[in-house]
Amino acid sequence: MTVPAVSRLFKALGAGDVDVRFVGGAVRNTVMTLPVHEIDVGTPEVPPRVIERLNAAGIKCIPTGLDHGTVTAVVDGTPFEVTTLRRDTATDGRHAVVAFSTDWQEDARRRDFTFNAMSLRPDGTLFDDHGGVEDARAGIVRFVGDPTARIREDYLRILRLFRFFAWYGRSPLTPGTLTACRNEAQGLARLSAERIQQELAKLLAAPAPFVAVKLMDECGVLTAVLSEARGVTALAKLLTLETSANVTGDWVLRLAVLLASGAEAEAVAARLKLSNADTARLIALAGNEPDVHAGSSPRDLRRALYHHGKDLVSAALLAVWARADDGEAGPWRDLLQNAAAWTPQTFPITGADVLARGVAPGPEVGRLLAATEAWWIDEAFKPTREDVLARLAERIPKKS
Repeated sequence: MTVPAVSRLFKALGAGDVDVRFVGGAVRNTVMTLPVHEIDVGTPEVPPRVIERLNAAGIKCIPTGLDHGTVTAVVDGTPFEVTTLRRDTATDGRHAVVAFSTDWQEDARRRDFTFNAMSLRPDGTLFDDHGGVEDARAGIVRFVGDPTARIREDYLRILRLFRFFAWYGRSPLTPGTLTACRNEAQGLARLSAERIQQELAKLLAAPAPFVAVKLMDECGVLTAVLSEARGVTALAKLLTLETSANVTGDWVLRLAVLLASGAEAEAVAARLKLSNADTARLIALAGNEPDVHAGSSPRDLRRALYHHGKDLVSAALLAVWARADDGEAGPWRDLLQNAAAWTPQTFPITGADVLARGVAPGPEVGRLLAATEAWWIDEAFKPTREDVLARLAERIPKKS
């Protein structure tokens, strides 16, 4: 509230004469004593007046969502969303037609959850019309007003409910809230693939998302957005393994464990429009690649680590272990520890070395390199460059 960029922004927006306030996640996180990452601001003034004020103060202004009253002010390199108070005049289950307002209570009534409906003046005065402070501190995720009405205004709120519950929930969701989600789950078909992917990624990145995912499964929400998900039990085990192995949660790995095969992962990645990197990782982990398991020998593990790297192999071990029947944990822990201790190795020769020994350019160069490299891996990377060149020479057919 007191950093120079924030002070400059509020001064530019007329704070003192205009009832400008902090809104949304910044207020929620402050009440919950959590770090604040983004600061959003509300104002009763209409966008043209906001833009006029920012321009007069020499602040860069980007018209990011004028139809909904939002402009982005960039102060000292930091972006702030500034949104005019509003009310919904029509909704279609995803997008709303809004009218601008000067009534802070009216604006609060259109927000999704009680702890997101608070506002805070720069002098420290907190406004809370819906019990957001109490809910935030108790870890209660609760819709403002009637859950069904809030959901029908925007079906994305169903996924936001479970995402916020995964991150902040410490008290159970009410039966009425879950019933509303169950009854309205068909409305999730209206959401874009990108928004579903964003919400799933944020939810699965939570420190302990299992209860949220289980509730989604029980009320039909998970099936509505991820019909392939059948590994909820495996997810529970994975989360336990992550804790015992002291590894950071990986949302792609968690998603992979919910799926049954690489083919399903490929379909999910295409539908949700995942990035190329996330797609490749998801397909590999859901399809048990690289091929590691409790019975993998040191040589098998070396090969996997050399070709796929520590991160993917460690994730694959956790995925396979999560899906496996319970058994002795020792082999898994040993494999994970060995993977964690892995140091990347560089094969000491290249194709140029093969060509220098008289082999003609073509497929034979690659075959000789691959065969020699496989021997070097089997020897635990101990042979020196001279040893590897000698082994290569043995493999090159002698000219008659």
